[in-house]
Amino acid sequence: MQLHLEGSNAMDAPREKVYALLTDPSFVARTLPDAEDVRVLDASSLEGRIKLRIAVVSSTLKVKLTIAKTAPPSRATLVAEGAGSGSSMKIASVFELSEGTSTTMHWSADAEITGVMAGIGSTLLKGFATKKVAEIFTGITSAVEAAV
Repeated sequence: MQLHLEGSNAMDAPREKVYALLTDPSFVARTLPDAEDVRVLDASSLEGRIKLRIAVVSSTLKVKLTIAKTAPPSRATLVAEGAGSGSSMKIASVFELSEGTSTTMHWSADAEITGVMAGIGSTLLKGFATKKVAEIFTGITSAVEAAV
């Protein structure tokens, strides 16, 4: 199953600071909702377990996130790959930061989901993904603004 999500949000912080935080695995590790046993592997990657509950399906995925491509201070690509409980996923996301009175982050994510979770159905899965992404970006925005 393929999913595409995109959106934007504003942060009350300078673009350079936002970029530095969003490309720091230690910072990203602290902002992931439902993550357990997260550990930084190196300057561009981390891994951990993420608990997901979609309708009646509950799963824990072992996930590795890598900051794959960077173009400071405005653009980066993050790739997350995970598997567990008969499901797997791969998510490639890109964010671009533009500066004005605040920093605006425009983002898009393309996900490929297979296994048990893919069998849930695209409407339910897209609704869950949209809600989860909103939680992630709310957490990131709060954490960035608190760090400034």
